[in-house]
Amino acid sequence: MTQSSNHQTKFRLPDFIGVGPGRTGTTWLHEVLVRHVNLPAGIKETDFFTTNYSKGIDWYARHFRNADGVRPVGEVNPYFGFPEAAERIEAHIPRCKIICTFRNPVERIYSAYKLWRHYTLTPDPLDKFLVKVPQVIEVTRYAKHLPDWRARFGADRVLVLLNDDLRSDAQAYLDQVCDFIGIGKYPVPAAGAGELINSINDLPRFPRFARKARHFMHWLEEKQAYATSNFLERAGVWKFSFGGGPKFPSLDKATEARLHELMRPEIDALEPMLGRDLSMWKRPRAETRRVAPQASVARAT
Repeated sequence: MTQSSNHQTKFRLPDFIGVGPGRTGTTWLHEVLVRHVNLPAGIKETDFFTTNYSKGIDWYARHFRNADGVRPVGEVNPYFGFPEAAERIEAHIPRCKIICTFRNPVERIYSAYKLWRHYTLTPDPLDKFLVKVPQVIEVTRYAKHLPDWRARFGADRVLVLLNDDLRSDAQAYLDQVCDFIGIGKYPVPAAGAGELINSINDLPRFPRFARKARHFMHWLEEKQAYATSNFLERAGVWKFSFGGGPKFPSLDKATEARLHELMRPEIDALEPMLGRDLSMWKRPRAETRRVAPQASVARAT
């Protein structure tokens, strides 16, 4: 059992962290683990090892105050691609198990862009956005950052999962997670079998209102008013605020081709690291389907 550094607090720290990156099925992973492991109280992502690190380890540990002492403690938070996060996790939880979830890099990049547009974080077209926010590309450099996680925690304590496997066989994907974190296997919940979780399909109908809603949502999180934020989510307030506008188009072929060319060296370098054929990532998914059709059992973004 890992404990807070403050001797007066005995809260658990995570036994495992799903570090992402984001838009690779992290929300799906969080949702299917609910009630089977101990997760942060009231919120999915604490962002402690990146933006909230100055708040101290006891602030982080209090998110696990409800841990039952029986089930593993964990968090699903996209820390992948942030070397300082890996260093900080190693410093505080050196025996932590790490789950990396990877997705076709071009799909992940476009999904991240849609998320930023959905929450009115950028008005820019994709090309300009990627210049202004290079971190979106950086966290998609799987081959660049994976060796650091493996070196810090040991290859046997770093599980790498591919979104393609989640799409083709969600149960087998979840079984790998259960074996890795040390819990009994269980069926994929009905909500996680065949549905897109946290997918982004549309822009806000009222951008000015959406910006105000975003500021309010972040203010609630800053105040740790998680119950209020979760209530508003269940009531459909966030969905109304950030959706209902024009639908996102498919990524245009020219931009898709440029991104494939950009990410090809990363994919080539990742293949021997994983011992996997990643040819399905080296060309547009529509083209890949024509070459090797696959049944889609479960999809997540």
